[in-house]
Amino acid sequence: MFAADSMLDVRRWTLDVQAGMTLNGGSSTQRALRAVGFSEPEAPSNAQLRKFSRAGRSILKTTAAVATAVLGLSVKVPAQFTPAFLQNSSYWGDGKAEFDFYDAQIVREGQPRPCEVLHILVREPFDPKQSVKPDDGKRPDLINVIKLNQILHVPIGIYVYQQMHSNFWQIDNGLLVKWSLTSNDSCGNAFKEARRLSGELAYDFHTYWDGMADGRENVPVPTNGFFYDELPLRVRTIDFSKPNGEFEVELAPTTIHSKKDRIMFKPAKISFKASERTIEVDVRHDAGTDHFVLDHEFPFLLREWNAADSSHLKMKNSLKIDYWNYNKPGDRERALKDPMLRHPE
Repeated sequence: MFAADSMLDVRRWTLDVQAGMTLNGGSSTQRALRAVGFSEPEAPSNAQLRKFSRAGRSILKTTAAVATAVLGLSVKVPAQFTPAFLQNSSYWGDGKAEFDFYDAQIVREGQPRPCEVLHILVREPFDPKQSVKPDDGKRPDLINVIKLNQILHVPIGIYVYQQMHSNFWQIDNGLLVKWSLTSNDSCGNAFKEARRLSGELAYDFHTYWDGMADGRENVPVPTNGFFYDELPLRVRTIDFSKPNGEFEVELAPTTIHSKKDRIMFKPAKISFKASERTIEVDVRHDAGTDHFVLDHEFPFLLREWNAADSSHLKMKNSLKIDYWNYNKPGDRERALKDPMLRHPE
């Protein structure tokens, strides 16, 4: 049964949708609402809300799945992630990347290891047929994506882990269209990749582990399914129009390791609370709770991350930079000292 607050959320969600706050425009979504008994321009009646209540929480997921399959919609659910953050052209369309440096303690082999972690976020064209960045970025068949590279260089005694994970989100609907990982742990190399194929991901793996050498699997993705390794950006895409909120998703575990993954989506709950200077986000999932601290204002920089496995990241510098032009000896120091490149503390 929906609680009173949940029923109010349904009403607010419907009003938002009728105002056009959807991924693909108001008119198509209004047709979807009519299909489940909502009229317009009025909000749902109490009787209609009680109808939702009897159906239980799953009706929103079912409605989203049906609308996606039948009407070709990407339906927004209440207090959910929104692509508006990705679509901000004044921030992402300047031809520069967000370059975030973190002092980190990354747990590897059961112990926290001091290191530096780098997050690079940038908008770029994407060829959906090849799942790559094209040489000709003006071709009409391309889409635009936001890419996040998470780069980890983790010393382990006398040797080192070197890993990079990349996510690619389609700007117009926020959909994850690809992720990939390279991992070198001084013992061997591994490469893993997943590409979006409709409602599934084509998952390929190549590792040096016995019984996991090479393979491909098709992985079904729930309507509200996300990967743990999306969270550093996903938590910044929450609709923060309210000072606090909570919603549920299906979350798959991290893939940042060298072995073949057993990808399973399990229930997780995301909550947030805003204060004068920060927004704190908690993600409670199968392995524990991850805590994120964001700036209160756009672009909601990720200032700190305490992970369930006791890993910890704290931002030390954030730049907006055309980093591909800073590739000479001494350019790192020069960029970090340039006040015109730095985000405010």
